[in-house]
Amino acid sequence: MHMVRWAVWNPLLEADSGRVTLPLQGGIQPNPSHCLVYKVPSASMSSEEVKQVESGTVRFQFSLGSEEHLDAPVEPVSGPKAEQQPARKPPTSPSSPPAPAPRGLAATQDSPVGPGLSISQLVASPRSPTQHCLARPTSQLPHGSRASPSQGQEFPLEGGISHLEAALSQTCLVLETSITERLRELPFTPLHAPIVVGTQTRSSAGQPSRASMVLLQSSGFPEILDANKQPAEAVNPTDPVTFNPQKEESDCLQSNEMVLQFLAFSRVAQDCRGTSWPKTVYFTFQFYRFPPATTPRLQLVQLDEAGQPGSGALTHILVPVSRDGTFDAGSPGFQLRYMVGPGFLKPGERRCFARYLAVQTLQIDVWDGDSLLLIGSAAVQMKHLLRQGRPAVQASHELEVVATEYEQDTMVVSGDVLGFGRVKPIGVHSVVKGRLHLTLANVGHLCEQKVRGCSTLPLSRSRVISNDGASRFSGGSLLTGGSSRRKHVVQAQKLADVDSELAAMLLTHARQGTGPRDIGRESDATRRRKLERMKSVRLQEAGGELGRRGTSVLAQQSVRTQHLRDLQVIAAYRERTKAESIASLLSLAITTEHTLHATLGVAEFFEFVLKNPHNTQHTVTVEIDNPELSVIVDSQEWRDFKGAAGLHTPVEEDMFHLRGSLAPQLYLRPHETAHIPFKFQSFSAGQLAMVQASSGLSNEKGTDAVSPWKSSAVPTKHAKVLFRASGGKPIAVLCLTVELQPHVVDQVFRFYHPELSFLKKAIRLPPWHTLPGAPVGTLGEDPPVHVRCSDPNVICETQNVGPGEPRDVFLKVASGPSPEIKDFFVIIYSDRWLATPTQTWQVHLHSLQRVDVSCVAGQLTRLSLVLRGTQTVRKVRAFTSHPQELKTDPKGVFVLPPRGVQDLHVGVRPLRAGSRFVHLNLVDVDCHQLVASWLVCLSCRQPLISKAFEITLAVGEGKGVNKRITYTNPYPSRRTFHLHSDHPELLRFREDSFQVAGGETYTIGLQFAPSLRVGEEEILIYINDHEDKNEEAFCVKVIYR
Repeated sequence: MHMVRWAVWNPLLEADSGRVTLPLQGGIQPNPSHCLVYKVPSASMSSEEVKQVESGTVRFQFSLGSEEHLDAPVEPVSGPKAEQQPARKPPTSPSSPPAPAPRGLAATQDSPVGPGLSISQLVASPRSPTQHCLARPTSQLPHGSRASPSQGQEFPLEGGISHLEAALSQTCLVLETSITERLRELPFTPLHAPIVVGTQTRSSAGQPSRASMVLLQSSGFPEILDANKQPAEAVNPTDPVTFNPQKEESDCLQSNEMVLQFLAFSRVAQDCRGTSWPKTVYFTFQFYRFPPATTPRLQLVQLDEAGQPGSGALTHILVPVSRDGTFDAGSPGFQLRYMVGPGFLKPGERRCFARYLAVQTLQIDVWDGDSLLLIGSAAVQMKHLLRQGRPAVQASHELEVVATEYEQDTMVVSGDVLGFGRVKPIGVHSVVKGRLHLTLANVGHLCEQKVRGCSTLPLSRSRVISNDGASRFSGGSLLTGGSSRRKHVVQAQKLADVDSELAAMLLTHARQGTGPRDIGRESDATRRRKLERMKSVRLQEAGGELGRRGTSVLAQQSVRTQHLRDLQVIAAYRERTKAESIASLLSLAITTEHTLHATLGVAEFFEFVLKNPHNTQHTVTVEIDNPELSVIVDSQEWRDFKGAAGLHTPVEEDMFHLRGSLAPQLYLRPHETAHIPFKFQSFSAGQLAMVQASSGLSNEKGTDAVSPWKSSAVPTKHAKVLFRASGGKPIAVLCLTVELQPHVVDQVFRFYHPELSFLKKAIRLPPWHTLPGAPVGTLGEDPPVHVRCSDPNVICETQNVGPGEPRDVFLKVASGPSPEIKDFFVIIYSDRWLATPTQTWQVHLHSLQRVDVSCVAGQLTRLSLVLRGTQTVRKVRAFTSHPQELKTDPKGVFVLPPRGVQDLHVGVRPLRAGSRFVHLNLVDVDCHQLVASWLVCLSCRQPLISKAFEITLAVGEGKGVNKRITYTNPYPSRRTFHLHSDHPELLRFREDSFQVAGGETYTIGLQFAPSLRVGEEEILIYINDHEDKNEEAFCVKVIYR
């Protein structure tokens, strides 16, 4: 405890009650407690009035009579210090009426609420000394003035400490004052245990051992060859890489064929809890800007000469699975190829791709092909794929597949330890599930001109757009629909062929069966044509020449009448559309079309050269119909974008006249030309997220079959800019076609959360100078961090912290109904104008049905889940992420009837105490589809330990040690007991169950497995009854030396 200030008050004996205001003392002067006190701030430049209150004041009221109310109007009695206290009133707003002064506090006995302390009685605000309310004693009032209630009874809302023995009951005025006062927010930051970027995929990678390489070579995997059919050069993934951008750009082999070869998946020694090893697996990942890839299911085939899992040797290779469920007898492994060349890369993007390979890591998610559960994730660096002038390189990797589990956020119950509002940190557990053997290769190829030459790339990367080519009328047809490809020679066309509305009104055209491609109209014309033919055949059979001649004359008159009617309809149609067509065609003379290739979160900057074609000055209004396209009105922002783009056009200060939310305006002199800066930036993923989340692969080599510039899967956006003169007529029109391109994903986060609830996570950024994509700068100087999200319904923010402090990105996402998966992107910026993303994260939020289970460790808890059938009959099976702790009944495959309701019985026996999540999937075994999914939230407590033992074992490769313990049946009758352990990999029982008579003692045989490392481990032994309820729990402390 430290003393901050002190004060002394000597009450006068003749005073029964009153109010006292005392200044607080501090510094080196003696005090009654003889303790060190913080010094008083210097007041040498302050007035005498300010000096008295510089270090704070304490104000209270007292009463010596037990029956006297404190709100009685009596003369306050002040000590010697109180007499020197001048009067000072808190400032009030002239626009707001003065608040009514509260009455005095009533006695405790009269309070209907009961004794206690209210917030208003304990408020103290040392942070805002300017808001202290000081009472003026009535003895200090000027002569001739009377103390009003508002002057003599000021209520200390801030800066004062009310007496602890004061009552809680207050009048209505006091309640109104307390309610209407705005609460001041304290400096409090919610504590979320952050997830450090890269922890999900922080798996160690290295080169496979020589024994593993022997097995891989003998398994018959296809060899990777270069363009000359020679084996690719093998590099060691542990060797350092020197990246030379100039050497990569000067390489004559402009095209890069990226090869990913999945070879094997091995089990590790740490995964020895008796968990089942998957039979099939599949992988998901995203390479560069290509759509996310999902491999087909691959069979895990165990090798005959494979070593033990504990030895780190290769155990299972990957083999493709055929449609009938059997594995393919052809070459093992699975191979994917990506062609990255001038036909795929944008102009100037080759250097970005080389930097991507140099600094980024490829994250691969490994899934169980049968249960559809995530096994874990692995990460591999791609810097060894830089060829640096070599024809082809390949690197073989052995990656750890790491599973990361996040415990549920829980509030701390004890407020004395961490204070109010503090949140218990989230427990993050990482377990190595296996080792993935992967080969990455980069094969160089010559750029083929017939595929796509450099000259045929879209000419849309220019930053300056001019409308000089659109300043004259080049002719054309009135019925071309406003096409920009105008020709001087136009071929005449039938009006019915270019206008469906007119074609529907023409009788002659309908008889001929031509016109718009309408299925109903074509069928009617065909039917009429057949009727005409049948009629003519019958007339010929009749053989009447005179009749035929009369019929022919009548038919000709009918056709002539229809032609005259159609000519009148065409004339009326031309008169109606002539003005509109001419105006639309003339507008093409001032229209400029441009194509942008935009990426999510990247600001595409360009300038439009606007010229005033008139002889008079105009105030031009810039109207934009797309909110993602905006005019850059800040001159500094314009200057920074021009510097980044390398433009040397002039920059004007105060170029635009802004009118709030209205369109900006600029002034143009006669025939003056101005550069209008624009910025297109899209944060909406929309269909692009669905395209990037698609799991289908066309073929192994067909990833570049679709043109990156014009893809039917990637959406296209349009924007139109209209430059209106003073009279409202347009002087220029800019039509933009925006083709969205897939973007690079730097990090993938996958969260499983209960449905219809909020997920709150904090993701911590690593040190800024180590973050891939960070700009070059001073190491000790962190730039400001800005964050944006592709989903407007996701709250995503970051706070400015002090220098050297870690940066956290906070996410708040509302999960949908199960089994919905919400995908969105989080974009991190380090520049002021949010021009280029430094990092792009993809977040997958799986919404699952939540089942809360409160149980005891080692004890079986039973519950039932309701299964609802779909529209068809399905053969389903239940899978769980923790098969040793959660079991289902039916255990195997069973039939789920259509639109029926069925119970799935679940038995939970947790091995350890604590809170964690267990995933439960119901999968269609025929179609490999997820029918239902649950998130079982376990809240497990540890049973009472009745006995404790200790044993010391030697570290080594022995067969283990056998020990015995005794257990006495406390019941008078014969009982059956079951044995369980929280570490089944370290302790095994001679028999899992036993029977013992009433009052008899039974010897339990224990077998301790050997350990390879020195340490201590506490093993719990659970003794359960015939209903699997915990009878007793023993603790065995094992010391390995």
